[in-house]
Amino acid sequence: MSSRKRAELLQTVGVEVRRFIAGAILFNLKVAEDIGINATDIQCLHVLELQGSATPTELAGWSRLTTGGITVVLDRLEGAGYIRREPNPKDRRSIIIRPVMPALAKIHAMYRSKGEGLAKVLSRYTENELQLILDFFVRTNAGGGEPKG
Repeated sequence: MSSRKRAELLQTVGVEVRRFIAGAILFNLKVAEDIGINATDIQCLHVLELQGSATPTELAGWSRLTTGGITVVLDRLEGAGYIRREPNPKDRRSIIIRPVMPALAKIHAMYRSKGEGLAKVLSRYTENELQLILDFFVRTNAGGGEPKG
């Protein structure tokens, strides 16, 4: 492949990644609005669900919010019934935040069609191609300082 062709391909991939991210953000904003929370809250809830549990400090680091900011987010999410705070068995001065899975059922239902669409697209790829796609996302997420799951 010529360097010109490669540069064009890289640019096109970049545009499509941006298009994908914009679509995901806009969809998340709509879901957040529909369930009565804000964009930051739903993103923190997604990260927490992916991790399973976290301390407020961990969640603040992953979300790049201050600990004070994450406390406000957690207060709203707890008030809406999406998370619960529990004593941290490893540090009695700390707490563990856990998603309330039954409360997330409504949110999961809203994402079901997106998940089905993604599964349909991915089903067209070979195992080797899926491994390449996975590698792209793992490397991208690792470089972004996102939580490891």
